[in-house]
Amino acid sequence: MSNVGLYLGTFNPIHNGHVTLVEYFSKIPELDEVLVVLSPQSPFKKENKLINDIDRLKMAETVFKKLKNVKVSDIEFKMSKPNFTIDTLKEFKKRHKYDNLILLIGEDNLIGFNKWKDYKKIIEIAEVYVYPRDTNQKIPDEILTNSNIKLVDAPKIKISSSQIRELIKLKKNIDTLVPEEVLRFFELYK
Repeated sequence: MSNVGLYLGTFNPIHNGHVTLVEYFSKIPELDEVLVVLSPQSPFKKENKLINDIDRLKMAETVFKKLKNVKVSDIEFKMSKPNFTIDTLKEFKKRHKYDNLILLIGEDNLIGFNKWKDYKKIIEIAEVYVYPRDTNQKIPDEILTNSNIKLVDAPKIKISSSQIRELIKLKKNIDTLVPEEVLRFFELYK
């Protein structure tokens, strides 16, 4: 494989928006493969456990196994926490022979992208494909004008894992928001 898209996240839980985006990216001609990279802990989020790491990994493998050119990676499980994107990219470069790494992120991440650890190095190591998300905040010009950052016309997702966790806490129905495999997982752990 030469061009791999890295879709990093905690996926706690995986929702239909994640699946829609992975399906979209798995079909664009620029990518030979999409790797869904599960993060044990984001440096920007407080730890919010709904599903433990191993179960999230199993759930991701179950949800994404039916998609062509998509694999799930646990590379960040073997790294120190919190997981910084630059360290993950370096680890992929060290372990794999991909020609091009392409980081897949939501538009909301661009607002503070210049605050990410070694963000300039991230852009040197990988192209960044940005999918649309609702945001009212201004994205810094230095980020928007960078030629290694490309806005893509992916579907706009209006749900988030944090919203789903809140619905679960309130004992509300999530049937239309998550894949069937995720619903079955929650049934097993009731």
